[in-house]
Amino acid sequence: MQSSYLRFCNRRVSHVLTLVGALLVFVPVFAAAVECGEERFVSGDHTLPSHDEAMAKCREQAAAMTDPVTGTYTATRACHDEGDPGQRGPWRYGRVAVDVVTRDGGDSYTFEGLWMCKPVEEEAFWENGVR
Repeated sequence: MQSSYLRFCNRRVSHVLTLVGALLVFVPVFAAAVECGEERFVSGDHTLPSHDEAMAKCREQAAAMTDPVTGTYTATRACHDEGDPGQRGPWRYGRVAVDVVTRDGGDSYTFEGLWMCKPVEEEAFWENGVR
């Protein structure tokens, strides 16, 4: 028979492990969320989209690729952030991806898109004369 102190400790440990597990599950989902300002990174005639724009484009393309009638793929993982976002000066950048499998052969593919922008707080910081 356990003492009341041991039962108390077991409950505490159980609560702490539950909290840590919840953090491990939910924190990565929000890790790459970036509130982009209006400025976009331009290289030649190519403009990189913001995080939200890249995610919307990924969902649009994934829906077309996995359409039950016309698509050639089956989704195995919906659009998601691939890795942690990076930072170069005031710019944040990253990748979004969708994982699919061909319906015919079962080959796995990951399609990725890039995004880059100045976050709202960074944009204000750099516009105030700090360079």
